[in-house]
Amino acid sequence: MPPRSPNRRRNPTTPRRAPRRRAGSARAAAGRVDRRAWLVMGLVAALLIFPPTRAVAGRAWDRVDAALGAMRAEEARERMVAGYARQYGIPMDLADAIERAARAERLDTELAFRLVRVESEFRQHARSHVGALGFTQLMPATAAELQPGITREQIVDRDTNLRLGFRYLKQLLAVYDGDEQEALTAYNRGPGTVARIRRKGGDPGNGYAELVLGRRGKSPVNLVPADSNPAPAAAPLHESAPARLPQGL
Repeated sequence: MPPRSPNRRRNPTTPRRAPRRRAGSARAAAGRVDRRAWLVMGLVAALLIFPPTRAVAGRAWDRVDAALGAMRAEEARERMVAGYARQYGIPMDLADAIERAARAERLDTELAFRLVRVESEFRQHARSHVGALGFTQLMPATAAELQPGITREQIVDRDTNLRLGFRYLKQLLAVYDGDEQEALTAYNRGPGTVARIRRKGGDPGNGYAELVLGRRGKSPVNLVPADSNPAPAAAPLHESAPARLPQGL
């Protein structure tokens, strides 16, 4: 039999042998996976074992949690303001200003909106015939007591008027131990008038508090008379509102 030629071609029908996988590359890949796993485990162990590392991570999480909480609170506030704007048919910026002023003076938000509705029907430049001004119908003397040196222009400024009116009502609520009916009556008629009528055994109520606290409806400015009790001359709305709270109340 003649010797096989070195250049003899392979029969194409003969199947190729599968190449052998390199054992070294497989071991290297497994090594990389192992190193990553050990790295993760090491980081977890560092967080668990070393207090400084735990403290840093904890502070970072607290900041993130606080930021998320603030975002949720602001979204809830925006929804609430939008609801008040729809309820009372007023612009969003005015509803936002009323809510902010009420929150700053720690006055119940619903009460704040009801007060402005009755006092001015949400009109910035509302003015009574006795000189009460603005959204909350502040008398200049009362405004000057709350903010010495205030000018007439400042009294009708939206944010100033809301803030001072709410502050005055908040003070009256403190005087009357949180009694909204009595505080609102004093806001309308003046604490001095309320005290005088009480001393005589009368009822100073004139329907104003019910109008503020009642259901939403038409509430023209100065709809409620300031003095429903018989008197030689009935005092107009806000006429008896003092610049300061009488001593002894």
